[in-house]
Amino acid sequence: MLGRFLRTGPWCLLAAGFMSSAWAELPVEQITVASLPPASPYRLYFTDVALPHLPDGRLYVIDGRNLKLEGMVSTGSFAQTTLAPDRSEIYAVITYFSKLNRGERHEEINVFDATTLKLKAEIPYPARHTQALPSIATMRTSADGRFILVQNATPATSIGIVDRRQGKLIAEVPTPGCYGVYPAKSTDRFSTLCGDGTMLTVSHDRDGNPTARKKSGRFFDPDEDALFTSGAQAGDVYHFPTFKGKWQSVNVAGETAVAETPWSMIDAKDAKQGWRPGGTQPVALHQASGIAYVAMHPMGAEGSHKNPAREIWVFDVAGKKRLSRVKVHDISGVAVSQGEQPRLFAFAIERPAITVFEGGPRPKPILSGPVPGDTPTLLETHQ
Repeated sequence: MLGRFLRTGPWCLLAAGFMSSAWAELPVEQITVASLPPASPYRLYFTDVALPHLPDGRLYVIDGRNLKLEGMVSTGSFAQTTLAPDRSEIYAVITYFSKLNRGERHEEINVFDATTLKLKAEIPYPARHTQALPSIATMRTSADGRFILVQNATPATSIGIVDRRQGKLIAEVPTPGCYGVYPAKSTDRFSTLCGDGTMLTVSHDRDGNPTARKKSGRFFDPDEDALFTSGAQAGDVYHFPTFKGKWQSVNVAGETAVAETPWSMIDAKDAKQGWRPGGTQPVALHQASGIAYVAMHPMGAEGSHKNPAREIWVFDVAGKKRLSRVKVHDISGVAVSQGEQPRLFAFAIERPAITVFEGGPRPKPILSGPVPGDTPTLLETHQ
């Protein structure tokens, strides 16, 4: 009887009245979208293909001064990303399937405002961009930012030229046997590395229409000592480490790419210990100083070119000499900011983390810590 009284009597009415009063006092929540804080020269853009959940890739915006997450954009399946030259926009070529991971394949280039991360535009794109780990060489812009250049692979390779202002594909250039996008700085051209040891250069007019295609002479042996496709750019020159530890520079300004004589980053003692470059993004270059950073691992062998690094080697590119060595743990890529006080960023993939160093000829660690992500493979800096 007492239980029934409590459920139906004045106690129940009192409790109901109290809860009703409490609910009435709750403020109405307003959903808002916050803008990112002003970008520092050390802002980072970390692209994650998210192998454990491929249809849900992400690009993380991270403050490189403290490794705090500032924002994120969704990038669907196997997105390739790049930034506008002035860092005002983020571009991602994205694959969507009608049934999440199968069905009809749809692609587009999403344009995000780099300040608010709001979606600004969706540019239609044919369903054939490369389904690969995000890389510095799979999506780039022309030097003036007008054209977005996309690596395709079906598996036949080609490069799409997309006009950012018009929001449409201008041309698709077949590049059989070649891979990677390397735009020139001073001319309307881009080049691509070829499996026969050459480089193909494509010239185009101001509207993006291809006007010429010319191959260089053979300057490397892909069977004996291949180049990493993640090259470091300085103006019209791209610098590529080779699998066995040589440094190969190529000028892409002309109708035909011109390769310089390679030089070895590894001396006889290093060679005995099997030191080689490795990782998904093994080289970074501070352009003003000409100081390069290369991720290196010992006991290298055939197939070890993706192994994480145990050291970062620092080089004077003009002098062709090593300046210092820095011990690291399982680093898969490096990036460096381009200001007067550069910072070097080294990232790990398996347990995503970033280590920050003072830049210069003898990097000193500043901080290190975990960052969001599952399998991030591409790191770009704001400056």
